[in-house]
Amino acid sequence: MPIRCTPDPGEALDSWLEFTAARLTCPFTDVLGALGLPNRETAMSALVLPAWTIRLTRDELASITEVTGVAAGVLAAMTLQPFDGHAVDILPRHRRVNRRVLWGRAGSRFCPLCLADSGGRWPVAWRLSWSFACTRHHVLLADRCPACHRVPRLRSHPRRETPRPGRCSSAAPDGGPRPPRCHHPLTDTPATTIPIDGDLAEAQRLIDTALTAPGRPVRWPLYGPGGAPLNVVLRDTKTLGALTLNHATPDDLDPLAPPNVLDRLEHYRADPLPAGSQRSPDARHDDLHSHVAPGDAAATAVAVSAAFRILRAENIRSAARTVQWLTDRMAASGRPLYPGNVVAVGGAISSALEAALRCSRESKLMPVARLRHRTGVDSTRPPTDHDARARALPTALWPQWALRLTPRHASGRPAAQRADELLAVACLLAGNTTPIRAAVRLTGTTVSSHNVSTFLATLTRHPHGADVLRTLILLADHLDAHGAPIDYARRRALFSARPQFMDARAWLELQRRLRSNPSLNPVHAQRWLFHTLTGSPAHLAHPGIAPASPAQRQHYQRFRWRILPAEAELLRHAARRLLDEHGIDEPVQWTPQLPDRALHGLQLPGPDPHSISPDRLHQAVSGSDFSIAQLARTLETTTAHVVHLLSEHPVDWSPPRFRRTQHTATQAAQWRQWYERDHLSLQAIADLEETTLATIRLALLKNGTQLRPAGSRPGRPRRK
Repeated sequence: MPIRCTPDPGEALDSWLEFTAARLTCPFTDVLGALGLPNRETAMSALVLPAWTIRLTRDELASITEVTGVAAGVLAAMTLQPFDGHAVDILPRHRRVNRRVLWGRAGSRFCPLCLADSGGRWPVAWRLSWSFACTRHHVLLADRCPACHRVPRLRSHPRRETPRPGRCSSAAPDGGPRPPRCHHPLTDTPATTIPIDGDLAEAQRLIDTALTAPGRPVRWPLYGPGGAPLNVVLRDTKTLGALTLNHATPDDLDPLAPPNVLDRLEHYRADPLPAGSQRSPDARHDDLHSHVAPGDAAATAVAVSAAFRILRAENIRSAARTVQWLTDRMAASGRPLYPGNVVAVGGAISSALEAALRCSRESKLMPVARLRHRTGVDSTRPPTDHDARARALPTALWPQWALRLTPRHASGRPAAQRADELLAVACLLAGNTTPIRAAVRLTGTTVSSHNVSTFLATLTRHPHGADVLRTLILLADHLDAHGAPIDYARRRALFSARPQFMDARAWLELQRRLRSNPSLNPVHAQRWLFHTLTGSPAHLAHPGIAPASPAQRQHYQRFRWRILPAEAELLRHAARRLLDEHGIDEPVQWTPQLPDRALHGLQLPGPDPHSISPDRLHQAVSGSDFSIAQLARTLETTTAHVVHLLSEHPVDWSPPRFRRTQHTATQAAQWRQWYERDHLSLQAIADLEETTLATIRLALLKNGTQLRPAGSRPGRPRRK
């Protein structure tokens, strides 16, 4: 070529070729022919750009490089190809921009001041919908020629005319079949100024920075430590921006932009269809930005700025608070919003934005939906099938967690009957898609779906209800991540129909030795074993041992906290033996523990069971006539807390004589070992235990030990 022009940094390929033709003062078709580019393709007359402005083929790159000497990499950067998959979506077969993805648009915006400075050179970035402002001159980009009101660069420059850089190449209005060119100087286009340090300029700077390396992740706190790809961020921006333009009121937008920008925006929102549009007014809804980019730079600027306020939040909870006004506006428009469709308002979006949108509706969601969508923990995970968790859940939530999570009336009574069973069902529903009725069946309880829904509604009205739901979700996540050492479903199948768990004679014999007024009915011991092994309340046991009346249930609860240490030890041994008989290598009991940081800042309705040590509890019990209420006042806690502690850490409240008997009963096995294996004398054992020789002698006889003659030991002749 007689003259070679160096492309400006960031210049579009067609702008460079037009500038070259202008320098050569030749028709545009001569330059296209010299470079081997087609000049008679359909795009030359259609309202789309030629394919080579979108993406160059290998042959086109080689031809242009050979003629101009410009490197292939520089040429590729002058098209939209570097932004493919990041800021635009190019259909590879047709080399066309998919305008319904990532807010693609036809034509190009421009900055009149930049055109004046560069002599009409046109950056390729202006062709992106994400370019709406000039951060160098602090103005919004212009959308149309002020003379012909057409969008520049909708099609290629007329091939038989010599380009005139900086002037409009669109057809003049009302020019007939072969209209002349408009040729209005685009540098004279009025520009809308924006604040230098305002939200609009900041939003454009963020986009410009991201577009310099579109393959690099955008590291905003909402997207986690690894950030998110640019196309994900822009897809979220498109969704939020479309919702803003469709639903926001002028008062909502006042903090985002100056009055001159908002006036331009409202004028555009009043009539978003361009002049001369062939579509009917009924088709306006389809043009309201959900798929196609806004046709005005002011609309794009405000939409992107509003979206960035949400997406640049510190975390999901903060983003939810920021976006709540928008979802409230959507709901007020009559659009039904629930977790299943609030995340589908604008197509595919990131999991972080899904979570923020769900959390923004938390106060309006039904309690079971808050559990399913895990809004209490700002979850980015949609609900799925977690029915396998039922095997790790007891029918009644573990006593330690039931104590902490059960709301209670001022009298100390639970806010709902069978609250521990309802909490277990709620824990299964967390993040789960299973219906409530199926969850009830899987946990083995007999509460109704209505009971569960009513209880969850009660929780949401409680001052600490949100923290209770959060803790249930954390427990469910812990079980999903770490499992449980106990298969409660298997135990329920094995033991629920069993009418007897231990030999009543051993229990009665122990009671006679330990209690001054022993109970001759061992049914409470059978209930205790059923309850401990299965995690199910005693009223769900076999009818032969299940308490049939409220009074019987109260008697059993009293039995649990009045049990003596020796009795509890015997029952634990019996439970262990039953598991061994069935080949079950599991602990007798287990309770999941959450790290302290997980519960930090949560206010739960019940006390922390670990706040009072067993030693402090034992010291507070004085004799067999202690009162639960008095003990609660002494320990400065609730009666429910005291009952739980006594059940978990039995206290020896028996009178002194029976306390000595209990100690004897628990130590008899050790004494027998010392006597038979270590050959200690009765007196030596008595000295070790600081008791009398008669006590040792009587205990060994009761345990079936054959006593040696006095003074005998192995190797020593017996006295005659």
